[in-house]
Amino acid sequence: MKKKKFVYLCTNALLLQRKMKDYKPSVYLTFSIHLDGNQLRHDTSVCQEGVFDKAVEAIRMAVDKGFRVNVNCTLFQGEEAKEVAEFFDYATSLGVEGITVSPGFSYDHAPQQEVFLQRSASKRLFRRIFEFGKSKKWPLNHSTLYLDFLAGNQTYHCTPWGNPTRNLFGWQRPCYLLVDEGYASTFKSLIEETDWGKYGTGNNPKCANCMAHCGYEPTAVNDALAHPLKAFQKFIQGPGTDGPMAPELPVAYAEEKSSATAAGLPVDTGSAQANHNG
Repeated sequence: MKKKKFVYLCTNALLLQRKMKDYKPSVYLTFSIHLDGNQLRHDTSVCQEGVFDKAVEAIRMAVDKGFRVNVNCTLFQGEEAKEVAEFFDYATSLGVEGITVSPGFSYDHAPQQEVFLQRSASKRLFRRIFEFGKSKKWPLNHSTLYLDFLAGNQTYHCTPWGNPTRNLFGWQRPCYLLVDEGYASTFKSLIEETDWGKYGTGNNPKCANCMAHCGYEPTAVNDALAHPLKAFQKFIQGPGTDGPMAPELPVAYAEEKSSATAAGLPVDTGSAQANHNG
């Protein structure tokens, strides 16, 4: 933060109330607190009762002390659009600055593989959620084109280098969700030596159902910069919630069982049509 870099500190908030005294409010610091829905939904997703209440207490304390606070929400199988909309209403009422949301991605090391959403189901769910949100002012912390992508109206390639992950092991290839692809010792090595063409929906079966914002939000931002009038129109209109969905990316690899199919979830490859950006 002394370098004026923006830091999103991701946390489940279990210790945040105790540790908050170690931080000072800053425009460069945001507590991004994990909440996967209402009390029952969140406590079930983390397999521990009482976590939701602790997180909400920490959110209220952080907001009262002047910290920037974001809620980070992942949606899983069995979600009801009305319930998600009610959760967004509740999160907004807490005074948070933003809400980030993404469908759960069935990466190899995730437990409970059966709870993850497949790609087509994700799009239908987000269309229903955005229907409820048309009269709302949820502080969704995303570009409008990414939200439109979630609703099935944009066909985007993943841009995994847009949100690189660095930890104790180095720079993770290609993103934080695929943990077996190795690490680069420097950012230059990550960018120049990673075979980026091996990854992303249509290029790798591990990525078949992914719609996570770590890879697709940068694509949406690039699209907005390249097509500002399109982005402005979507900003005014909001995500589309009806009509035909944009085509899926063509599959460029031989069909094989991915972690999703191994868990009994069908991989939605869609139609092998050319890239379409709305």
